[in-house]
Amino acid sequence: MKKMVIGGTYIYSGKGFSNNAIRKIRDGGIIDLGYSSWENDEQWIEVLEDNFFIGFINSKTKLVDLRNYCYVIQDSLSCYEKPDLNSEITISLYRFDKIYLISKLIIKGQLWLKVYDKHGFCCYISGNSCICPNKFIPYSTTLAESTIMYVTSARNGIYKPIRLKKKTKLSVNRLVAYRHNTGLDTSSQYCFNDEDMELIFGEEDLYTLFDERELNFLFGGDFLDTLNYYDDVWLEIYACGLTGYVPIITKTETIPYIEHLPIETFISKSTFNEFINRNKLTIPGVICIATSIMLLLAFPTFPVSALYLCVLGVCLILLKFFCA
Repeated sequence: MKKMVIGGTYIYSGKGFSNNAIRKIRDGGIIDLGYSSWENDEQWIEVLEDNFFIGFINSKTKLVDLRNYCYVIQDSLSCYEKPDLNSEITISLYRFDKIYLISKLIIKGQLWLKVYDKHGFCCYISGNSCICPNKFIPYSTTLAESTIMYVTSARNGIYKPIRLKKKTKLSVNRLVAYRHNTGLDTSSQYCFNDEDMELIFGEEDLYTLFDERELNFLFGGDFLDTLNYYDDVWLEIYACGLTGYVPIITKTETIPYIEHLPIETFISKSTFNEFINRNKLTIPGVICIATSIMLLLAFPTFPVSALYLCVLGVCLILLKFFCA
């Protein structure tokens, strides 16, 4: 079973940190895992290469299942070096590119997602980005905005618009394709339905929870395979006693594949130069105030210049505060 390593790790020749570290796996590296076993109250997992055993990694290593991913459903998605719109855009992703969700962050009231692309490159995207899970499970939620739901009418292929108010309760049943040339494709599609979201987003062993047929469905198919490049993704929902359809970009209060992400605290590793660049007004303001105090102590009979410098320093600090 292939996994992506988060944060990097070492492969050891035996079960225990006292054994030789034979290889280092980089952050975002892909490894193939075998069976796990215990040694001195520590669980260790076999690492395979071309189906041959090469060593062990500790079970506490953070791993991501490559079968559980999201894909981008907007034309272009900017990925930032840090959870900050002013930070550098390190990579741009495009429609149907794969990403792996790692954690979520709240920075200044804005939701950010820490993600890895298919090559194991780490970056941050806005929580409002248009992404879609490859494996969908139905869920219940409420609308975070007013919207229009389209329901079927007596005429084949014609949909009637129904206005839904904010805070309306609804059930999201499945994903449907909106074909760029024919419109909504509501043809029947088997949908895996299980109320326990931890089966997919948790750390449970799926092989002990499902039979072979269910596993083949869960990881064998992919909604993405049914889409063409210019197709969009819509949701089939049930609200106000009716079944209808809304675009997947419709804002709701909760989204399962984001709600189940762990919360991460971002610690900025700013260098001194970056600190100076971000405080171009604060530092001169402090220097002006300090200089005015020195002038006042050195020349108590000429306080005018010291007063000017002090006022200038205070103004610079206030300007920096309001600009921020």
